[in-house]
Amino acid sequence: MSGNTHGLSWFPHFPDKFVSWGQEIHLYEVRRKDDHSQKSRLPYISVNYLANESRYQYARCVAASYHSDQPIIAVGLADGKIGICNFRDTYDSSWEYTPRQQRMCTCLAWNELDANILAIGHDRHRNDTCITIWDIERGVPKETANFFGVGESANSICWDRNHRTVIAGMSQKMIKLFDLRQSNATCQSIQTKTVQGLSVSPNGNYLCSYVDSVITLWDPRNIKSPLRQIQSSKNHLQIAWCPTRTSLLSSLQRDSSYITLYDIRSVDNENSGEIYHVKRQISPFPARYQHSGKFAFVNCLSWHSRDFERALILADAVNILDFRLPATLHTAHSNRRKLPLLMQRPLYTPASPTSTTAATPTQQHQQHQSQQQPTSSCSTNSGSFLDFSSPSGSPLNVDLLEPELFELDLVDETRQRALEDYGIRPDNKRFAELHLTPYLRNVWSTLNNVYCEDRLTGLKATLGINLGHTSEALMASSRIESQVLQWPEGINNSNKLICYRSEQRDLALQLCGWAFEQELERFIDQLYANKEYSRAAMICVFHLKIFHACNILSSAADNMRDPSMYRITVIALSSFNADRCSSTWRNQRSSANMQIHDPHLRAVFSFLTMEKDNFDAVLKEEGVLLSDRVAFACKYLSETKLADYVTQQIQAAIDGGDLNGLLLTGESLDGINILQSYMDTSFDVQTVALVAINYFRQEHFADKRIQYWIASYLDHLNSWGLWEKRAELDIKIEGIRPSSRSSRTVFLSCNFCGKSVSNALLDEPRPRSTTTSTNRLSSCPSCRKPLPRCSLCLMHMGTMVNMSNGESPNTATSEVPGWQTKPFSKWFSWCQTCRHGGHTEHIMQWFKQNSECPVSSCNCRCFDMDGTKPNTLRDIS
Repeated sequence: MSGNTHGLSWFPHFPDKFVSWGQEIHLYEVRRKDDHSQKSRLPYISVNYLANESRYQYARCVAASYHSDQPIIAVGLADGKIGICNFRDTYDSSWEYTPRQQRMCTCLAWNELDANILAIGHDRHRNDTCITIWDIERGVPKETANFFGVGESANSICWDRNHRTVIAGMSQKMIKLFDLRQSNATCQSIQTKTVQGLSVSPNGNYLCSYVDSVITLWDPRNIKSPLRQIQSSKNHLQIAWCPTRTSLLSSLQRDSSYITLYDIRSVDNENSGEIYHVKRQISPFPARYQHSGKFAFVNCLSWHSRDFERALILADAVNILDFRLPATLHTAHSNRRKLPLLMQRPLYTPASPTSTTAATPTQQHQQHQSQQQPTSSCSTNSGSFLDFSSPSGSPLNVDLLEPELFELDLVDETRQRALEDYGIRPDNKRFAELHLTPYLRNVWSTLNNVYCEDRLTGLKATLGINLGHTSEALMASSRIESQVLQWPEGINNSNKLICYRSEQRDLALQLCGWAFEQELERFIDQLYANKEYSRAAMICVFHLKIFHACNILSSAADNMRDPSMYRITVIALSSFNADRCSSTWRNQRSSANMQIHDPHLRAVFSFLTMEKDNFDAVLKEEGVLLSDRVAFACKYLSETKLADYVTQQIQAAIDGGDLNGLLLTGESLDGINILQSYMDTSFDVQTVALVAINYFRQEHFADKRIQYWIASYLDHLNSWGLWEKRAELDIKIEGIRPSSRSSRTVFLSCNFCGKSVSNALLDEPRPRSTTTSTNRLSSCPSCRKPLPRCSLCLMHMGTMVNMSNGESPNTATSEVPGWQTKPFSKWFSWCQTCRHGGHTEHIMQWFKQNSECPVSSCNCRCFDMDGTKPNTLRDIS
């Protein structure tokens, strides 16, 4: 592929084919997972190169058709010519259309019901039309009924869901609807500047368009006024609806490496005119590339028409990536009922495929779980389990969602944890009483062990691994002592067992939770009290206290319902003799490991039957906690082997998203990569954000990924109405951010000149009388333009209003009357949706009896945006 790529698109009826265009047009086919016949043409997606089209170079716009017999595209060029390409060698001149006046082709749109009909948009020419409807099977259009918009320009074009109405953005100032069901097409227009990127949602309820940084949502059935406007911080590059979701709108912004997603929701029902949106941003790049500099910006996105929330991503106009959107948590509250939503049913739900390939152990485990579990919270009303897989024989057949997503209501679980102050004070004893999974409980316990001196110091830095000749490496380079351990009496073993000790390794053992030799017995007793019998026995064997391990397992067997495994282990350990039966044990252990379900017992036998200091069987036992395996490595591995093992475990934690890897990385870029990978696999933004808030500090806290996780979780707290929990987190976050911030965190600025209204009043060199301050408060001190008025009393913001209890301002004090001495009830409040507001006490009194905005021309239901009910409003005066 030569030169830059300008765009790409999936074919709607060929789920394994897509087209990219730039200097040339290329056709690709996605490979099957088991297809490794040749090297892929693209570096970041496994594809076969099928064909290219060199006749139409430097295409301005390309549209993939809905033909089901062959892949066909329409190509629009800078001179206005339109070409139809089927990637065959034969050339058909009837598949080309040239307008009467030469000018640029700006947009193309195929009709989904009739695949031969193409809508074309051109730039402006005073004597020619800008919109053409072309039936490619009937030849070049000649009838006047196929041409619209004389002397205008087409900015964007699309079809409605009935595919009989063309919707076009015209001349940067209007949207027009052309009804083609009659011979004389009727036209309806609406004045607006948001004419770019017109497209209709899959459910047909919403039409979207944009201009610069504003997205407008319309009702295509009644397009007289917009339903909602969404303001962004950057200008938009592309907007597109996800075909497999009813109301998921994606946006790409200029010079941004993130995809912005808007989940459009209705307040009451799907046909309601009152809508809101839940916003989130996500990076489509894998975690290992976040800071590598390989990818900078996202230039184009194309959603797959069948695979649930799958898309092609064009990065930096060069690289093409295959991306699948991770599941998310979305909830909402209204005054009438709670609307918890995890995810919506995809529009395309094919039948379950019958695969002949052998399933992996993970897939078999997931299938076994799905058969045993009852209907999930994400199932349909009829109780059938959703199947999001693609048709049989498709190379896109992948395991899309983990069964745990259906078994647990993640929304309720996350909200319940937030109510219980999850992650606010992780070092509190009450934290252990939360309803957490054993995995999360162990992660937080490990982080508390590693967190010391206000820093999350990982074992990699503690041991001085890969630190070069820095000061930290010199501090970690203490003398390492080796010692030959003696086996207990009664056990003959000629193999020498060497252990290593140093100050740094002793500290690493402590961070892993292991006790020193003199405190080992107390540590084992604590594990026994916590009913961790096999783990306690394993650590005893690692310290060559084999008979103590036998006593632990023997006592535990008396309390077990099925003590057979513990009894057999006790008998085997009590009769162990390394020299006499090591070969027999070794042969039996390799075949018995499949029947021993307890990983700690497997590690015990692997340790006792090792050969020549080969501890791989113990170090690779994934069922044992990472902290125990690393502590074992610190005790028995040499310096080189220990460094290699720690490096391998860090990479494994990044690849698998294991938060236990933070034990090794600590607060570092590798730690952030582990959090990102965990987020990609578990969708638990709550845990990721809280770990970052508690254990990552200034130098890494400013990372973009951490900021997006925190902002996303704070949005969840807002949507649940948990304002106090949100405030606690805000206070905690402010203590982490750099201290160089202004003393005034909130100030009022003039809408005309942009200068601060409140600071200008505070900078007055001498106090003024009450009358002067009152008069000046009605206008901006800088430009003298009037300040906003209260929607109810019509007084200017800042004007002194009468106290509700009849009190007058205290003139005896030297303070200037104004908002400095006003109670909260006299402050201005406004709606974040319609921007109307007024004095807080007036607004509160209004919404005790009304539900709509007090401005007569506004129908916004301001209080429906919050979870607060009007009849429970407190007196804030």
